[in-house]
Amino acid sequence: MQSSSHFDELPDEFDPSGRIPGSFDDGDPQTTNLYVGNLSPQVDENFLLRTFGRFGPIASVKIMWPRTEEERRRQRNCGFVAFMNRAEGQAAKDEMQGVIVYDYELKIGWGKSVALPSQALPAPPPGHMAIRNKEV
Repeated sequence: MQSSSHFDELPDEFDPSGRIPGSFDDGDPQTTNLYVGNLSPQVDENFLLRTFGRFGPIASVKIMWPRTEEERRRQRNCGFVAFMNRAEGQAAKDEMQGVIVYDYELKIGWGKSVALPSQALPAPPPGHMAIRNKEV
């Protein structure tokens, strides 16, 4: 018979480490890849590149577009932004957590490490940001 703990009563999506569910964080202290959750369907990769690029060079940007009708009904997406170095990723994580983008509050966490390219993505020209400060 298995012994139970107080965690047995918590919902499946709860992670006692404090990580955001679904972030795919494998605990790598060197990862530069940020999980960006609760994205408005209006946000695309160029928007993420412009928004997060102000923190430093970006290695890659990816949005997980809905593939099923159920995912489309949720009316929110998630994505990943990998920085060329950890310090810039940490600054972006700290600054962007809870920021409101197109009326959606961002949920930021560390994602699984990804291979970094030899060169960062080129920065796009600045554009409309539709970002509000964190709401209290």
